[in-house]
This record gives sequence, C-alpha cells and structure tokens, in this order.
Amino acid sequence: MFTPLRRFDAVKNRASSMTPRAPRSPSAPSGARRRAWLAVLSCSFAAATACAACGTRSTNPTSGGAPHETQTPAKQQRQVVDLFAFGRVLGTVAPCGCTTEPLGGVQYAFGYIESRSTPASRLVIEPGSLLFPDPAGGEAPTDEASWAQAEQRASLLTNRLGALGDGLVSGVGPFDVSSSEGLKALERWALPRVVANAPKLAELGLPGHRVAKVGDPALTIGVTAVLSPEFAKSAVLGPLDSPVEALKREVSSMKSAGADLTVAIAHGPSSLAESLADANTGVDIIVVAIPVGLERSRVGKPVGRRGSAWILEPGEKLQSVTHLRLEIDRKAAPEGLPPATEWERRTPTSARARELERLDKKLEGLRGDVAADPNFVARLEREREQLVSAIENPPAPKAAVAATFEQVKITCHLEVDAPAKEALASYDGALAQQNRERFTGVRPPEPAPGEPSYVGVEECANCHTEAHEQWLTTRHAGAYKTLTDANKEFDLTCVGCHVTGFREPGGAEVVENAELQSVQCEQCHGPGSVHAEEPEKHGKPNAITLHTPKTVCDGCHTPEHSDTFEYAAYLRDIVGEGHGPEARAKLGDGPTGRALRQAGFEKAGGSCMKH
Repeated sequence: MFTPLRRFDAVKNRASSMTPRAPRSPSAPSGARRRAWLAVLSCSFAAATACAACGTRSTNPTSGGAPHETQTPAKQQRQVVDLFAFGRVLGTVAPCGCTTEPLGGVQYAFGYIESRSTPASRLVIEPGSLLFPDPAGGEAPTDEASWAQAEQRASLLTNRLGALGDGLVSGVGPFDVSSSEGLKALERWALPRVVANAPKLAELGLPGHRVAKVGDPALTIGVTAVLSPEFAKSAVLGPLDSPVEALKREVSSMKSAGADLTVAIAHGPSSLAESLADANTGVDIIVVAIPVGLERSRVGKPVGRRGSAWILEPGEKLQSVTHLRLEIDRKAAPEGLPPATEWERRTPTSARARELERLDKKLEGLRGDVAADPNFVARLEREREQLVSAIENPPAPKAAVAATFEQVKITCHLEVDAPAKEALASYDGALAQQNRERFTGVRPPEPAPGEPSYVGVEECANCHTEAHEQWLTTRHAGAYKTLTDANKEFDLTCVGCHVTGFREPGGAEVVENAELQSVQCEQCHGPGSVHAEEPEKHGKPNAITLHTPKTVCDGCHTPEHSDTFEYAAYLRDIVGEGHGPEARAKLGDGPTGRALRQAGFEKAGGSCMKH
C-alpha cells in the first residue's frame, strides 16, 4: 500500500516531489486532521492503482513500445521525452460508435501512449473534470441507475490512469465534484492532483504543483493547475484566487525546486490560457482543458505560441491527445533546458505522410492527363521525392531542443492497450448484468385513458406490407442489433435511441422492449394502438402522425452522434414503397443518407466497430 500523499514520491521508480501550500484560511483543519484526510486520499489512490494491471509499465503485445519515427544517428544521440496532454474526459470511456469516424476509447488512447513512449521518459497531463459528464449536457446522469453507471466509468478511468504512477499529473475540475459525494469524490477516485487557486482544496491538502523527474538524465518538469474564475460560484470548490497571481507564485516555486520545464493546466477555455500567457507568468507550456465548439471538442486546435508560452489544446472525451516530443541534446545544453522560445519546432512525420497522400492523389489524376502542364507535373514529382526522403530520413535537429507537436485523433486504427481493453470489456459485461437485473419487470407507465399505446412493427405490417418491406432495408431496422453485437443493449447511454417509444407511456424500457426493438414505424408516426383499431375516420387516416417533423429526428440524430445527418437525405432512405409516391417525389433528387454515410466512412479511412 502506498504511503500518505505527502510521501508519494518516495515510493516511486522515478523521483518526483509535491510542494503543498500552507492553508490560507483561519478555518483550515488541524495538521492531524489534514494528515488523516491525506492518508485516506492516498490509500484510495493506492487501491485504484493496485486494481489496474500491474504490467502496464511494460510494453504490452498489442502496442509496441518504440516511438514510430525513424531514428537517425544524430537523433539517437538525443534524449527523448514525451508529454501527452488530454482535455476534459467527462467520464467517457468509449465513443458512441454511431458516427462515421468515432473518436475516443480508453483502449486506443492508452494504446497510442504505450506504443509511442516508454514509462520512464513520459509524463501524462489530465486536466480535471475526468470523473463525470457535464450536468447540463445530454449525457448527464439523472437517476440512481445512471449515476451507478457513471461511477463505474469513473472507476475504470481512475484505475487506468492511476497505473501510470508518477508518470501522471491531474488537475481538478468542477465535474470531478458534481456527484452527491462532492469533495469526497476526490478521495474515492484518488489521483495525483494539483490545483493552485482553490483555497478550500488547499486546506484539504491538495498541492499547488508537482515536480516530476522524467528520463535519464532526469528532466525536471513542474506542473500546476488553475481554475477559471467562472467556477468561483461553485459551492463545492469555493472561492477562487486570481489564476494569474496563483500561477506566478507556483512557477516561481517550481523553478526554485529545480524545474527545467514548467507546465500549467488552464481549466477553462482558450481565453483563460491566453490571459495567462499574456500576463508573463514565466510558464513554458499551457494546456487548455475546455475546447469550445463541436470540432475543437473532437480534435482540439493546432499548437501555437503566445508570448513565451506554447499553448496546447487537445480535444475532450479522449477524442484526441496533444503529443509533445522533446529531443534534447544534453551536450548543447549543459546548463539545463533553454527557454521554450528557443526550441526548434519540427514537422511531425504524420503531417508529411498526409501531404504525401494528397500529392499522390493529385499526381494520379495528372499523370494520365495529356493536357496537363509537364513542368507542373515534374515540379510535383520533385516535391514528392523530397517528402519521401524527409519521411524516410528526417533531417537532424539543429537546436539544443527540438520540439514536435502533434494533434492525434484517437481512432480504432491505433494500437490497442490490453489492460484498458480488458477493463472496458469487464465494464460492459458487469453493466449488462447489473442493468438487466435492475430493469427486468420495469415498464413505462400505461397511457392515460383514451390515449394510444405502442403496438410494434408486426402490427403495422398487417396492413402496411410495402412500407414494412421498405423499412426492413433501412438502418433503422437493424438499430437494436448494433447494440446486441457490442453487448450494449442495456447501456443507459445507448438503448434509448435504439428502441421505439423509450420511456414513453406504453413504450419500451431498458429490458422490457421485446416488441419495440430498433427504430420502428411508431417512432416517427406515434403510438398506433388507436389507429390499429380504427385505421380511418371520416375517410381520413385516424390517430396517426403522417408527416414527421425534423425535431423528432433531432432527439437522437445529434451532431455528436450522427455526423452526416441531413433531414431530407435521410428521409430518402426511409420514404419509399407504401408511403405514397407524392411523399417521395416531394423529397426530389439528391444524396441519400446511405450515400452520405459511405462518403463519411471513406473520408475516415474505414468504419469502426461499436464498442
């Protein structure tokens, strides 16, 4: 078992240290009380780490441990240090899997880290708001069952991150303490966290920074974190100090402790990071925790420098990671690391590979074109040769420190981390059993007297044979099978959009949905029991919705879960025989949903299985 958090560093393979701050409030707990709290916190961290696979420090067979880049003789003489930065994880362990390019997955995120670095030469930054979803978002837990599921995900994430040991520094965010446990969540799901401008957390013993030794010879990296002033209103986190003043204090303290490199987690949007850079705090690297906008939440933003600081902005929910590789010539820097402003920025091999792919596609079209300018084609051929040469034999760095920044999308095409994959499979299995037991016999309320109930697609097929046959050709008809294939049919984050009338009066529930599996007719046309009893009234269709508004589709076809959704295009797949020729004619010619999805898959480089 680990010793208390203040002595955490003494039991690690690589030396590191934490500098706690003295309490700044007269109401701070006594030293004995604080030490007791810290002891509990550290024991929790030890338990979480012990539960993770002990072998994760070694390269697992599915990953490979060497960085995927050609090492020239000049580069081999340099020390390599890797820093990986995530955005907020928000309790996410795997992507939905319904988009054409599902990003994320704890098994792929750690597969990338393990295959591109070695444990002794890396540091992973997790910025906080790891444990739970945004309470105001669509994935927020709302009841006992969904909170139980969220807590299981929090445990999975904490265990796998905790296995990194002193190769990890975590921040704190408001969604780490958004459950009913409040601050006790930091104790239950313990990690080596830091925060510099939250006095209430300082009173509980959380340090303002950590100083870690990475590599051999050791590169001393100091990491701190500040919370945006917008979180000052949080009753749990309490009042906050100025992030600028807190960062200046911690940077000074880290440098006094011998830090060669200083990193700040800005738990806020990019505007917070920019304000910290503009304030001349002396920090070298700032990690943005909260990307704003759908695309940036997926893939982040390319790294840029502002003043003397590099600003890293990864995506969130494990959808992307920012990878910084430092190649250090110790002979050229005998007095320590030069300022970040003097680093030589290198082009990632992956960027050159993407450019080569673009050139190849262009040349493929030009080589057979007799009208193409031969001089232009020859110039492109020379560019291609130069790119191939740069990929196969990257030019040696010239400066004492070469820095390669890369925004990496986490996809199913990356290596798989075996411990994370096993943990994810165990989570899915335990969750399926837990929710099957919890929801067996649970049904939605009965409809009010006189109101319709759901009858299922087989009842519809009795009269609407052509429409039923058309439905069988659509993705809607196979929606539930995509869940059963992945053992996700009882997952509360999935099932509602893969059955008909979920939790509506007379509709489907998590387990009790035998007649209403997949997205059936009644999801668009409404519950049909009254219509089935009396199909027509006064010569018109009775008790049925004929025209489905887009708002019905929008409940599940969100940008996060259905990236190619276009209302008219998707209707072209659905509206066919049995819906009337006029309905299909109104949609006109144009792309179908199936065509849009296929184009999306091709752009993404192939589809991924749902996890």
